[in-house]
Amino acid sequence: MVKKLDRWCDTIWICVICVLGAATAVYLLLNWSTLPVGAKAGAFGAIIMPLHVIEEWKLPGGLHYIYNVIFGSKKMGAQYLDRYPMSRLTDMVTNIGLVVFPLLFMALSLFAGLSTEMALCIALFCFMEVGAHTIVGIYSFFRYRRAGKRFIYCPGFATAYLLFLPAGLYLCFAMPQLTVGNWIGALAALAMMSICCVPLQEIPLKKWVLKQKDNVFAFKSPKYYAKFIHNDPF
Repeated sequence: MVKKLDRWCDTIWICVICVLGAATAVYLLLNWSTLPVGAKAGAFGAIIMPLHVIEEWKLPGGLHYIYNVIFGSKKMGAQYLDRYPMSRLTDMVTNIGLVVFPLLFMALSLFAGLSTEMALCIALFCFMEVGAHTIVGIYSFFRYRRAGKRFIYCPGFATAYLLFLPAGLYLCFAMPQLTVGNWIGALAALAMMSICCVPLQEIPLKKWVLKQKDNVFAFKSPKYYAKFIHNDPF
């Protein structure tokens, strides 16, 4: 069972969310003129996340390494940078959640009259992605500039700026005037998505991953960061 889950966490799940993203893109294009802004926002999230994951995991990949450098246990040193706290399992759960929640928000916009709240929620999420990758990129630059790093890039940076940022700006202009109730609903939705997709699953799963044998759920390579880490201090 664990080995089957390990195989799922490699590439299969990325293919699945890419199919979901492609199907959502087709739906968005066919119904653009009739969809409320909140439904468009949910579609943006479900479409952009698979592309964002491809950059973080594959092209060039390696976000896990810098994430684990920043958030990993200093006592462990470099021993588990390929799986703690971010492993292929925990990040798979996170990113599937970040595709499913926007689709849920899309449904709430269409059927529950929460279009403005969901649009604001996704806009805030877009700006959070830009901010997070900017901060990690700056950290990466200063940590590895002596090893030859010349820019604040980190995996996920390009899709954050080229896709999440324009989507967030579009939603800001497309939303009607906001009320206090809109902000409360949006922040509640954002908090629910953030908590469910990161700490709620990562805290128990990261400990379970460390107990597994044969390096299951470990990333195979630092990828983008491989050329910078030969003298990485720990």
